[in-house]
Amino acid sequence: MEFTKLQGSGNDFIVIDNREGIVNQLIKKLHLTMKDFVLRLCRPHTGIGADGLILIEPPKDPENHFSWQFFNADGSVAEMCGNGSRCAVRFAYEKGIVDGEVRFETLAGVIRAWITEGGKRVKVQLTKPYGYRDVVLEVEGRKIEGSFINTGVPHFVSLAEDIENIDVKKLGRAIRFHREFEPKGTNVNFIKPVSPKGIIIRTYERGVEGETLACGTGATASAIVAHIKGLVREKPVEVYTKGGELLRIDFDEAYQEVFLEGGVCKVFEGFITEEALLCMS
Repeated sequence: MEFTKLQGSGNDFIVIDNREGIVNQLIKKLHLTMKDFVLRLCRPHTGIGADGLILIEPPKDPENHFSWQFFNADGSVAEMCGNGSRCAVRFAYEKGIVDGEVRFETLAGVIRAWITEGGKRVKVQLTKPYGYRDVVLEVEGRKIEGSFINTGVPHFVSLAEDIENIDVKKLGRAIRFHREFEPKGTNVNFIKPVSPKGIIIRTYERGVEGETLACGTGATASAIVAHIKGLVREKPVEVYTKGGELLRIDFDEAYQEVFLEGGVCKVFEGFITEEALLCMS
């Protein structure tokens, strides 16, 4: 089975063309569940290794170019992924499924995208954010102030002056599973302003269950919260990720039209064998 691995700002994904249902046929043949398949592909060392798996499939509405199934590395389904969406668009562009302007279907709604630099740069318009609220949490015997917002998936954003030394995995996990965000939990972002239009971000990502080099919807949530709070005043907001790349987030005054833009890199193309999937149990 052919696959392509792409990364956006260090967020890496395995992308497979499943328009003919080849994944479904294979997992049925090997007596696997979809979760088994995702876990075995995304696992490092014995698998390909990735933050998630994306399946490109036919659209339900013929006005759209394609639909996707998106899976986190732990096999769970996510409604949306900003960096993943940019990788999916480049993949579709290289396969001739789309041209310069794109519409595709996700569980969070229809996403629009624009391709430049031969697919090496992609801008996506995310779904309308909702659910913004300020939150004070009791975590490990101390109070953590922050804001919650859903930018396709749920995010908690908190200011961290000593962002370089914060224990993202430990504190992020405690917040991710906090009763405030039950039953599904939340992604967690720590931010620090560095200029009138720039912030540094570190993210604990739900489904990966650890710190990732970048998170597109997290960068978007953080940019909006930083702007609402007056931590940045100019836009587009420049978000500096742990992976070292820059994401640009733009939005209207009502925070209803939101855009995420950044580079996409094709890491490699290859074939996964049936033997490898059976060895990855």
